Amino acid sequence: MNSTSLNYYHTNVGIPNMILSNKDFFLNNIIKNPENMKYFITKDTYKKACDRKGITKESITCELSANNIGGHFIVYVKFPKDYSDANIAIAIAIKDNNFRYFTYENGNNDTGFVCEWQIDDGKLTKHLNYGQTSEINLSLFAGKLQVILEGR
Repeated sequence: MNSTSLNYYHTNVGIPNMILSNKDFFLNNIIKNPENMKYFITKDTYKKACDRKGITKESITCELSANNIGGHFIVYVKFPKDYSDANIAIAIAIKDNNFRYFTYENGNNDTGFVCEWQIDDGKLTKHLNYGQTSEINLSLFAGKLQVILEGR
């Protein structure tokens, strides 16, 4: 466990599992409120990830944006460069009472990979890779998600 970076653990384990542990509360009270969402990412889940990794760290920041695509409300969370050794950003897409959890992962040569954690029976089950973007750019991440969510 301790061989993974804090960023990787936070974004691939901590955040999605905290959402799953109280999904209804997250969907009803956190994701659609920017202040609550920022607190959830930079305080709640970050502190738990630090505690789990046995690390004392300064606080982190993030940039939030949102969009509607294919009937999904999507919140994008972009992390600063000094924190993004594994994941540059995440996106959480909600539709009805369900959510999908996407990661935008660092690749080689300033490229990014668009991935998703498949969720079955309330658990993360499979890491899906939808391919590479030509450069690291949140617009390219959003464009790939649009293709995925619209089923093109």
